[in-house]
Amino acid sequence: MKKYTQSLKVRSYELDAQGHVNYAVYLSYLEYARVTTMEQLGLPFQDFIKQGKYIVIAEINLKYMAPATLGDELEITVECIKAGKTSLTFKQEIFNKRDGKKVLEAQLVAVFIDRKGKPIPLDEEFKRAFS
Repeated sequence: MKKYTQSLKVRSYELDAQGHVNYAVYLSYLEYARVTTMEQLGLPFQDFIKQGKYIVIAEINLKYMAPATLGDELEITVECIKAGKTSLTFKQEIFNKRDGKKVLEAQLVAVFIDRKGKPIPLDEEFKRAFS
């Protein structure tokens, strides 16, 4: 399976009272990496919406391993580990570039649905790009 990588820098407004990235912000980081990867692969999210195809996250499991703090440069990976009929399972990891420590591991299930919210077969181009 193909693994893609995106980078970002931690900003001040993403921190909690202890000076660490707030736990909920990591979900935004994961989303940023998936959407940016899609754009780089020529599969912009907006094109799917125009076609009446929506990609929704149906399940997510997170394991926090180390804190990230202001100014840290993070590397976020995106890798499809399983392709089903209507869904893809992704593994994502976040690493701190400063010390190489793994900050977070995530596994999530993305499902393709139509305008009525019913599952539909995976988009073939999307499936080829990620698996």
